[in-house]
Amino acid sequence: MKKKRLFESYVLLFDIEISLVSIIEKEMTTHYGHLWRQIFFAEGGTQLCDNLPLLFRLNLLQDIFTDHELHDLCILADIKNTLNQQSIISQKDFDHLKHLSHQLNRKKFLSLSI
Repeated sequence: MKKKRLFESYVLLFDIEISLVSIIEKEMTTHYGHLWRQIFFAEGGTQLCDNLPLLFRLNLLQDIFTDHELHDLCILADIKNTLNQQSIISQKDFDHLKHLSHQLNRKKFLSLSI
């Protein structure tokens, strides 16, 4: 059961990061053009979770995500650190990942359909 939850946690984390990248990519490209990565030094090879606190200081992204969602994303970094150590996360953290994944997928769908 523990290995199953660990695997499912990685799947949810991957899904969350894909949703975040889609949302951020669309908004940043719309407002700053295709060179936004160079402008904000968000080159490939860095972990998205490591850059979240910096990216969400931008007014543009603060308008997209609610304060509650921004708080959830900060918790996400802690969960990812636990998973990187290949430790089992708590059921509460696992439920948090499921909720956040669902919420971001809905937001991604809405932002991409506009």
